[in-house]
Amino acid sequence: MKYAILSDIHANLEALTSVLEDARAHGVTHFICLGDVVGYNANPSECVDIIRALDCPVLMGNHDAYMVADEIPEIVNDRARKSLEWTRTQMTPDQHEWLAQLPLQRRVGAFEIVHASLHDPEMWNYVVNATEAIVHFHFQETPLCFYGHTHHPMYFSIKERVTHKGFDRIELKDDDQYLVNVGSVGQPRGEDKRAQYVIYDSVERVVEMRFVDYDVALTCQKIREAGLPEHNAIRLEKSDIDAAAALKQIEEAEKLVDHLT
Repeated sequence: MKYAILSDIHANLEALTSVLEDARAHGVTHFICLGDVVGYNANPSECVDIIRALDCPVLMGNHDAYMVADEIPEIVNDRARKSLEWTRTQMTPDQHEWLAQLPLQRRVGAFEIVHASLHDPEMWNYVVNATEAIVHFHFQETPLCFYGHTHHPMYFSIKERVTHKGFDRIELKDDDQYLVNVGSVGQPRGEDKRAQYVIYDSVERVVEMRFVDYDVALTCQKIREAGLPEHNAIRLEKSDIDAAAALKQIEEAEKLVDHLT
Protein backbone atom coordinates (compact mmCIF):
# COMPACT_ATOMS: atom_id res chain seq x y z
CA MET A 1 0.00 0.00 0.00
CA LYS A 2 1.02 3.59 -0.58
CA TYR A 3 0.37 6.04 2.24
CA ALA A 4 0.47 9.83 2.00
CA ILE A 5 1.43 11.06 5.46
CA LEU A 6 0.60 14.71 6.12
CA SER A 7 1.24 16.95 9.11
CA ASP A 8 0.95 20.57 10.18
CA ILE A 9 -1.58 21.69 7.59
CA HIS A 10 -2.31 24.80 9.64
CA ALA A 11 -5.43 25.87 7.76
CA ASN A 12 -3.56 26.31 4.47
CA LEU A 13 -6.20 25.27 1.95
CA GLU A 14 -4.11 25.89 -1.16
CA ALA A 15 -1.23 23.78 0.12
CA LEU A 16 -3.53 20.98 1.27
CA THR A 17 -5.41 20.67 -2.02
CA SER A 18 -2.14 20.71 -4.00
CA VAL A 19 -0.66 17.99 -1.79
CA LEU A 20 -3.72 15.77 -2.12
CA GLU A 21 -3.66 16.18 -5.89
CA ASP A 22 0.04 15.28 -5.98
CA ALA A 23 -0.48 12.25 -3.75
CA ARG A 24 -3.28 10.85 -5.89
CA ALA A 25 -1.23 11.43 -9.04
CA HIS A 26 1.50 9.25 -7.49
CA GLY A 27 -0.78 6.31 -6.76
CA VAL A 28 -1.46 6.90 -3.07
CA THR A 29 -4.22 4.65 -1.76
CA HIS A 30 -4.29 5.65 1.94
CA PHE A 31 -3.94 8.92 3.84
CA ILE A 32 -2.77 9.73 7.36
CA CYS A 33 -2.78 13.09 9.13
CA LEU A 34 -0.46 13.69 12.09
CA GLY A 35 -2.27 16.75 13.42
CA ASP A 36 -2.26 20.54 13.53
CA VAL A 37 -5.01 20.85 10.98
CA VAL A 38 -5.69 24.39 12.24
CA GLY A 39 -3.72 27.48 13.24
CA TYR A 40 -1.81 30.31 11.49
CA ASN A 41 -3.63 30.35 8.14
CA ALA A 42 -7.06 31.43 6.97
CA ASN A 43 -9.05 28.29 6.05
CA PRO A 44 -9.38 26.18 9.21
CA SER A 45 -12.98 25.15 8.63
CA GLU A 46 -12.38 24.04 5.05
CA CYS A 47 -9.24 22.09 5.97
CA VAL A 48 -11.00 20.28 8.80
CA ASP A 49 -13.80 19.25 6.45
CA ILE A 50 -11.34 17.98 3.82
CA ILE A 51 -9.37 15.91 6.33
CA ARG A 52 -12.56 14.49 7.83
CA ALA A 53 -13.79 13.52 4.36
CA LEU A 54 -10.64 11.44 3.80
CA ASP A 55 -11.90 9.11 6.56
CA CYS A 56 -8.32 8.33 7.54
CA PRO A 57 -6.31 8.08 10.78
CA VAL A 58 -5.93 11.59 12.23
CA LEU A 59 -4.06 12.72 15.35
CA MET A 60 -4.39 15.77 17.55
CA GLY A 61 -1.61 18.35 17.22
CA ASN A 62 -0.75 21.00 19.79
CA HIS A 63 -2.58 23.77 17.87
CA ASP A 64 -5.65 21.54 17.62
CA ALA A 65 -5.43 20.97 21.38
CA TYR A 66 -5.03 24.68 22.13
CA MET A 67 -7.99 25.48 19.88
CA VAL A 68 -10.36 23.22 21.81
CA ALA A 69 -8.96 23.95 25.29
CA ASP A 70 -11.01 26.01 27.72
CA GLU A 71 -8.16 28.54 27.76
CA ILE A 72 -5.17 28.90 25.45
CA PRO A 73 -2.05 28.09 27.54
CA GLU A 74 0.24 30.96 28.56
CA ILE A 75 3.20 29.29 26.82
CA VAL A 76 1.65 30.01 23.41
CA ASN A 77 3.35 32.99 21.75
CA ASP A 78 1.39 36.11 20.81
CA ARG A 79 1.20 35.41 17.05
CA ALA A 80 -0.03 31.85 17.53
CA ARG A 81 -2.46 33.01 20.22
CA LYS A 82 -4.02 35.66 17.97
CA SER A 83 -4.32 33.07 15.19
CA LEU A 84 -6.01 30.58 17.51
CA GLU A 85 -8.42 33.18 18.89
CA TRP A 86 -9.46 34.00 15.32
CA THR A 87 -9.68 30.30 14.45
CA ARG A 88 -12.13 29.75 17.29
CA THR A 89 -14.53 32.15 15.60
CA GLN A 90 -14.42 30.09 12.38
CA MET A 91 -15.17 26.62 13.72
CA THR A 92 -18.61 25.03 14.01
CA PRO A 93 -19.52 23.13 17.20
CA ASP A 94 -19.33 19.89 15.23
CA GLN A 95 -15.81 20.67 13.98
CA HIS A 96 -14.77 21.65 17.50
CA GLU A 97 -16.09 18.34 18.85
CA TRP A 98 -14.28 16.38 16.13
CA LEU A 99 -10.94 18.02 16.92
CA ALA A 100 -11.43 17.48 20.65
CA GLN A 101 -11.79 13.71 20.33
CA LEU A 102 -8.66 13.10 18.26
CA PRO A 103 -6.01 10.81 19.81
CA LEU A 104 -2.41 11.83 20.51
CA GLN A 105 -0.83 8.70 19.05
CA ARG A 106 -1.81 5.40 17.48
CA ARG A 107 -0.57 2.38 15.60
CA VAL A 108 -1.43 1.92 11.92
CA GLY A 109 -0.67 -1.61 10.79
CA ALA A 110 3.04 -2.21 11.37
CA PHE A 111 4.04 1.37 12.19
CA GLU A 112 3.27 4.09 14.71
CA ILE A 113 2.28 7.74 14.35
CA VAL A 114 2.48 10.70 16.73
CA HIS A 115 2.38 14.46 16.34
CA ALA A 116 5.38 15.32 18.52
CA SER A 117 7.11 12.47 20.38
CA LEU A 118 6.11 9.13 21.87
CA HIS A 119 7.85 10.38 25.01
CA ASP A 120 4.95 12.11 26.81
CA PRO A 121 3.04 13.02 23.61
CA GLU A 122 0.77 15.38 25.54
CA MET A 123 3.82 17.53 26.44
CA TRP A 124 4.50 18.29 22.74
CA ASN A 125 8.23 17.60 23.02
CA TYR A 126 10.35 18.53 20.00
CA VAL A 127 12.58 15.90 18.40
CA VAL A 128 15.25 17.75 16.44
CA ASN A 129 18.48 15.98 17.37
CA ALA A 130 19.83 12.51 18.04
CA THR A 131 19.62 12.83 21.83
CA GLU A 132 15.90 13.67 21.71
CA ALA A 133 15.35 10.88 19.19
CA ILE A 134 16.96 8.32 21.49
CA VAL A 135 14.54 9.32 24.27
CA HIS A 136 11.66 8.86 21.83
CA PHE A 137 12.96 5.45 20.66
CA HIS A 138 12.60 4.11 24.22
CA PHE A 139 8.83 4.31 23.66
CA GLN A 140 8.68 3.21 20.01
CA GLU A 141 7.54 -0.41 19.73
CA THR A 142 7.61 -0.79 15.93
CA PRO A 143 10.39 -0.49 13.33
CA LEU A 144 8.94 2.75 11.97
CA CYS A 145 7.27 5.86 13.36
CA PHE A 146 6.18 9.06 11.62
CA TYR A 147 5.90 12.44 13.36
CA GLY A 148 5.56 16.16 12.61
CA HIS A 149 5.50 19.23 14.89
CA THR A 150 8.92 20.70 13.98
CA HIS A 151 8.00 21.65 10.39
CA HIS A 152 11.42 20.39 9.25
CA PRO A 153 11.78 17.10 7.29
CA MET A 154 14.38 14.83 8.88
CA TYR A 155 14.85 11.28 10.02
CA PHE A 156 16.70 9.22 12.60
CA SER A 157 17.75 5.59 12.70
CA ILE A 158 18.81 3.60 15.75
CA LYS A 159 21.87 2.15 14.05
CA GLU A 160 23.27 5.38 12.64
CA ARG A 161 22.49 7.55 15.70
CA VAL A 162 22.77 10.77 13.70
CA THR A 163 20.31 13.42 12.58
CA HIS A 164 19.51 13.40 8.85
CA LYS A 165 18.18 16.88 8.12
CA GLY A 166 16.43 16.82 4.81
CA PHE A 167 16.11 13.74 2.64
CA ASP A 168 14.68 12.63 -0.68
CA ARG A 169 14.29 8.90 -0.14
CA ILE A 170 14.81 6.36 2.65
CA GLU A 171 15.17 2.68 1.87
CA LEU A 172 14.22 1.05 5.16
CA LYS A 173 16.36 -1.82 6.39
CA ASP A 174 14.84 -4.77 8.20
CA ASP A 175 17.36 -4.67 11.06
CA ASP A 176 16.95 -0.99 11.93
CA GLN A 177 14.40 1.28 13.60
CA TYR A 178 13.36 4.64 12.12
CA LEU A 179 11.73 7.90 13.20
CA VAL A 180 10.70 10.07 10.24
CA ASN A 181 9.55 13.68 10.32
CA VAL A 182 7.23 14.39 7.38
CA GLY A 183 7.65 18.18 7.37
CA SER A 184 4.72 20.57 7.08
CA VAL A 185 2.00 20.91 4.47
CA GLY A 186 0.85 24.38 5.46
CA GLN A 187 3.76 26.20 7.07
CA PRO A 188 7.06 24.71 5.85
CA ARG A 189 10.13 26.16 7.52
CA GLY A 190 13.70 26.42 6.30
CA GLU A 191 14.79 27.35 2.80
CA ASP A 192 12.31 25.30 0.75
CA LYS A 193 8.88 26.87 1.10
CA ARG A 194 6.97 24.32 -0.95
CA ALA A 195 4.34 22.18 0.79
CA GLN A 196 5.86 19.03 2.28
CA TYR A 197 4.66 15.49 2.95
CA VAL A 198 5.89 11.91 2.53
CA ILE A 199 4.75 8.87 0.59
CA TYR A 200 5.39 5.56 2.32
CA ASP A 201 5.30 2.40 0.19
CA SER A 202 4.80 -0.37 2.76
CA VAL A 203 5.51 -3.11 0.19
CA GLU A 204 8.74 -1.68 -1.19
CA ARG A 205 9.68 -0.33 2.28
CA VAL A 206 10.55 3.09 0.91
CA VAL A 207 9.78 6.55 2.25
CA GLU A 208 9.82 9.35 -0.33
CA MET A 209 9.87 13.04 0.57
CA ARG A 210 7.59 15.19 -1.57
CA PHE A 211 7.77 18.97 -2.16
CA VAL A 212 4.76 20.51 -3.87
CA ASP A 213 4.21 23.98 -5.34
CA TYR A 214 1.00 25.78 -4.40
CA ASP A 215 -0.53 29.27 -4.67
CA VAL A 216 1.42 31.02 -1.89
CA ALA A 217 0.23 34.46 -3.00
CA LEU A 218 -3.43 33.50 -2.57
CA THR A 219 -2.80 31.97 0.86
CA CYS A 220 -1.00 35.14 2.00
CA GLN A 221 -3.74 37.34 0.59
CA LYS A 222 -6.30 35.44 2.67
CA ILE A 223 -4.15 35.78 5.81
CA ARG A 224 -3.97 39.55 5.38
CA GLU A 225 -7.66 39.93 4.52
CA ALA A 226 -8.57 37.96 7.65
CA GLY A 227 -6.48 40.28 9.81
CA LEU A 228 -4.22 37.47 11.01
CA PRO A 229 -0.66 38.36 12.12
CA GLU A 230 1.48 39.64 9.26
CA HIS A 231 4.26 37.28 10.25
CA ASN A 232 2.06 34.32 9.28
CA ALA A 233 2.18 35.50 5.66
CA ILE A 234 5.83 36.55 5.73
CA ARG A 235 6.85 33.10 6.92
CA LEU A 236 5.28 31.54 3.85
CA GLU A 237 6.89 34.04 1.48
CA LYS A 238 10.45 34.20 2.82
CA SER A 239 13.21 31.99 4.21
CA ASP A 240 13.39 31.71 7.99
CA ILE A 241 16.30 34.18 8.10
CA ASP A 242 14.52 36.75 5.93
CA ALA A 243 11.26 36.23 7.84
CA ALA A 244 13.03 36.85 11.15
CA ALA A 245 14.52 40.09 9.80
CA ALA A 246 11.14 41.22 8.47
CA LEU A 247 9.48 40.46 11.81
CA LYS A 248 12.11 42.51 13.63
CA GLN A 249 11.39 45.46 11.33
CA ILE A 250 7.65 45.13 12.00
CA GLU A 251 8.20 45.01 15.77
CA GLU A 252 10.46 48.08 15.66
CA ALA A 253 7.86 49.96 13.60
CA GLU A 254 5.12 49.02 16.07
CA LYS A 255 7.24 50.26 18.99
CA LEU A 256 7.80 53.57 17.19
CA VAL A 257 4.05 53.98 16.59
CA ASP A 258 3.34 53.22 20.27
CA HIS A 259 5.92 55.80 21.31
CA LEU A 260 4.52 58.51 19.01
CA THR A 261 0.95 57.93 20.12
